Amino acid sequence: MNVQQWQSMSERERVEWARFQEWQHAQSRLAQSRIAQSRVTQSPVPQQRVPWAAAAAPVPTPRHVQLGSRTARRLLMAASSGIVLVLAMIVIAAIADLGAPSTRTVSGVMTVVSGSGSLYSGSSYGACTLSGGYDDITAGTTVTVRDSSGTIAGVGALGSGTGSSYGCAFSFTVDDVPVSDFYTVEVGHRGEVTFTDAAVRDGDLRLSLG
Repeated sequence: MNVQQWQSMSERERVEWARFQEWQHAQSRLAQSRIAQSRVTQSPVPQQRVPWAAAAAPVPTPRHVQLGSRTARRLLMAASSGIVLVLAMIVIAAIADLGAPSTRTVSGVMTVVSGSGSLYSGSSYGACTLSGGYDDITAGTTVTVRDSSGTIAGVGALGSGTGSSYGCAFSFTVDDVPVSDFYTVEVGHRGEVTFTDAAVRDGDLRLSLG
């Protein structure tokens, strides 16, 4: 309401307008009071439960163990025993690794069977040499050992030939060959023969021609 409207009103209209204003203010205060009271007494809105929450197992409360008690001593003894056992296993494994040889000695015999070539012996079943197609098999012929990757792991040579009723045999030894799952042995250029690590450990590898 502006000033002109107020001046144009009669005294009675002004009194009625003042009462209306008081009633309006009273209604406004009452509404504000109800809103404040409803906020205080309003119950919390229930939260929607997660489907898996009902099936979740309660988290157990850690049990307090008093230091110095019998239970604490048992736990300490069990933990100590476990630590000692683990340390013992580590020490045993380390000792086993230290005791295991890192190299092998590859030894054996290369035999050229009788009738494969001309055998010459100074005496019956004595020293022998070969001729014909086997004259490359002689004392000093290279013996090459390769590991499982095909890398040359050691080199040796044939010894002197010794005759027998079976043929002419040449022994060989190759030292300090690194340990491998298997080995190939080649005499001269006669082709490779494969042996397992177990066979090499047992020694006396047998190769033959003829």
